[in-house]
Amino acid sequence: MLTLIKVESTDTLSGMHTSRLLRYMLLWVGIHLSHPQLELLNHVLRICGHMVGYGLLCFCWLLLLRGTYWLQHDHLGSIKSSIQIRRSWWRPEWAALAVFFTFIVAAADELHQMSIPSRTGQWSDVALDTGAGIIALALVWAKAAWRCRSEQ
Repeated sequence: MLTLIKVESTDTLSGMHTSRLLRYMLLWVGIHLSHPQLELLNHVLRICGHMVGYGLLCFCWLLLLRGTYWLQHDHLGSIKSSIQIRRSWWRPEWAALAVFFTFIVAAADELHQMSIPSRTGQWSDVALDTGAGIIALALVWAKAAWRCRSEQ
């Protein structure tokens, strides 16, 4: 995920270039959009890309922290109740660290983009990316809670 974010942070994948690529792809399938429509679609797709990419990054951080914990502890002997099963999926300390690491990557990415002439680093993107991570972790928490209810 970090490599993918680094590649997406280059001049080649700036908004100007993705807009042109999107226009060619749409023309190839026979869809003609006006310039404002194309720019709106490009903007929406780029926001969705931020949400999916950083949501997955935060989820990967959570899995990494979870796996590190289980390497140090015997998890089979500790799972006896639904609360412990939920804690094996999601813990507040893992979630906080995952969001923090996602924030650090997002901030570093935007600082990097400030050094590229065709890109603009924006702190609103850092907030969007961190928010995407929080949403991803909320979904993991909801899945863990649902799984615990269905196993009781």
